[in-house]
Amino acid sequence: MKGLKIFSLAFFSYLFLSVYSNYFDGGLRDVIYSRGFYPSMVVLGVVYALIFFGFFAVGYRVGLSPPGWFYAALLFVVSFSEYPFGPIVVVMVIVAVYCLKEHFTRVLAIYSILTGLLVPLIFYTVFGVPFFHRGLRYELVGPLVASAFLGAAGLVYTGASLKLKTVVLALLSIIFILGTFRSLLLLIYLAYFLDLYLRGAFRGDLRAPLAGGIFLGVLILWMSGGVDALLVRVGFTFLVFHNIVRLSLPWGIYHGHLLLSGDPRGTVGALFGTSVHYTYFFFGQAVADFGVVGVLEAFLLGLFLRDSEDDPKTFAFVLAMFIYAMDPGIDNLILSFVLGALLIKKLS
Repeated sequence: MKGLKIFSLAFFSYLFLSVYSNYFDGGLRDVIYSRGFYPSMVVLGVVYALIFFGFFAVGYRVGLSPPGWFYAALLFVVSFSEYPFGPIVVVMVIVAVYCLKEHFTRVLAIYSILTGLLVPLIFYTVFGVPFFHRGLRYELVGPLVASAFLGAAGLVYTGASLKLKTVVLALLSIIFILGTFRSLLLLIYLAYFLDLYLRGAFRGDLRAPLAGGIFLGVLILWMSGGVDALLVRVGFTFLVFHNIVRLSLPWGIYHGHLLLSGDPRGTVGALFGTSVHYTYFFFGQAVADFGVVGVLEAFLLGLFLRDSEDDPKTFAFVLAMFIYAMDPGIDNLILSFVLGALLIKKLS
């Protein structure tokens, strides 16, 4: 039950902040709705969020453990969103796991950390640093997100000492502060602290994670421009979600195309007549693709979280990815990394 409790804490905290900024704070609400969106349907969005969370919890509580071929099949299907390279990478990973067995995660950790550190530096050198040139922020989003996912995986799966892991965390923090993406900074901190916490590294002494949480909170507020700016971001994401709910009733509007889209947030932005990328909340993709039938995807996501729990490292990584996805929403890359972690657990 630990996974559901931690996820629930993140989910309901986010939902509370969303409702507060969308409904109870008039000043924030005026800013959020200043772009001409459909008048607030917050109640409808909250109802759908709670229903989908209920199916997520049921999937978690059922406690099924699908076989490896199930994850391989899903991962192969999702990989076609990046055809032709996606399926090739999936096949290479499966072959590597079979060949390396228990050594695969050690190799994965080394290459993931190196890639997570070096790829952003290469892009910063070639194109410039988003922290100093804000116009580059969204031009580099693809490589920065992929690097953060790999960096998070490396932090979780490495067998290095705590001191070395902390050094890697500090280096990744600097890289993603320079990239100006606070959500990526949040992901690597989640991966680091959840891995330590779930393996009992703190042994009841929560001073280290508390200090880390305060430091991370200060960093995120600084990068956001203050509390109000952060609440506007959260509220706007939920505004997009409850408008997706309104437009998706009853059977969805994308029918799976959003999950397989190479640019899901751009696709959602285009739905509202803009070229800006819109985040859409944890269950936004399931609603937009499948409408009410999307509860089956929510059920599977809960099942994935529960199935990860028998391996502490897989558990830490999947849980970190799900909490990270609370704001941007599930997409093919997030789901691919989750399915990949679960498949590696099964095969190795």
